[in-house]
Amino acid sequence: MFLKTYQLYKDSYSNHPKEIWQLIVLTFINRVGTMVLPFLTVYLTTVLNFSLKDAGIIASAFGIGSMGGTYLGGKLTDKLSSQFVIINSLIFSGFLLISIQFVNTFYALFFLILATSFFGEAYRPAMMAAVGNFVPSSKTGRTMAFLRIAINLGFSGAVVIGGFIAASLGYNWLFWIDGITCIVAAVYFYSVSRNWDNYVKPEEEYKEIKLNNKILSPYKNIKYLLFLTATFCMGFSFIQWFHSVPVFIKSEWGFDERYIGILMAMNGILIVLIEMPLIHSIESSKKINLSMILGLSLVGLSFLPFLLPKALILCFLAMLLLTIGEILFMPLNSSVALNLSPANKRGSYMGFYSMMWSLTHIAGPAVGLGIVGLFGFPALWIFILFIIVASVLINIKLKNDFDQ
Repeated sequence: MFLKTYQLYKDSYSNHPKEIWQLIVLTFINRVGTMVLPFLTVYLTTVLNFSLKDAGIIASAFGIGSMGGTYLGGKLTDKLSSQFVIINSLIFSGFLLISIQFVNTFYALFFLILATSFFGEAYRPAMMAAVGNFVPSSKTGRTMAFLRIAINLGFSGAVVIGGFIAASLGYNWLFWIDGITCIVAAVYFYSVSRNWDNYVKPEEEYKEIKLNNKILSPYKNIKYLLFLTATFCMGFSFIQWFHSVPVFIKSEWGFDERYIGILMAMNGILIVLIEMPLIHSIESSKKINLSMILGLSLVGLSFLPFLLPKALILCFLAMLLLTIGEILFMPLNSSVALNLSPANKRGSYMGFYSMMWSLTHIAGPAVGLGIVGLFGFPALWIFILFIIVASVLINIKLKNDFDQ
């Protein structure tokens, strides 16, 4: 049993082409270079003394900019290349991050943060398109899981290091380090990607030439738009764990930031330990749609413990349900988005997919906390159950398109 488990882990992390390893290293470096983002609202309110309302509006500029950036990044990826978009995204966002520290007025900060996210988020569809060029559709799920591990490890390190730097050295250092890290990542990626062959597998290329007349733009592809709708429903629910749930745990149940931090750490540790081999097994057994439906269901169920009387153990139960649901859904959802996209429009499709997640960051906090303000937390948890059911029904309808 032990040897079988060990072999599963070994197979999950092996057999990736060198280009994918280079993208994983790049992803880790890039996430480490986001130290200031978790502390942005704190910086605006405690250092620059903005009101909570104004700080929230300025912070929302990040989500607005990311919508435009992911769209443009996808279009440019199709017209130019994923390498071009990734390198320029990192360079421009690096210099913009450095410049944020030098402005302190509302409108200057709003537009500068919007520009930073516009250029920085163009990276996302280009990255996903690059994965599609080097990984067969049968293995994209485990590759996305690998990238998620790099993101989680990089972000976890960024939060810890960033908090220490902000408290001991000041926020100016955060902006300098984040900006320089992005520029270093661009130099690294330029050096390793110069010899890339941006290709589609011959059999896939032949299939697309043969079916060329059926290739649609993403906004004309009804199945893809349904898939994005299901993704948005999941994203809206998931994002509540970073906005509404922490407020509930502290204000309604009385558990402070220490417990919230432990819950988030539990999420990251479980993802690193079990996601890759689990997704490997699911892809090998071709149970992708079943996994996504189960994952969605668990995410919906993760809010039910908050309808019960206060208990710390219920917080951990809820996080366990969320984490398993996230593991079963997230990497396979990204994989399906990639596999549903034709190679010659991959950037545009990934742009629309990234825009959908950007939209959840804009709508999720506003709508979620708005429902809480009007009707209370129980109403939000029940509302989430309804939209999760809608997402499950769409996934069932599209079953044959997912299990590839």
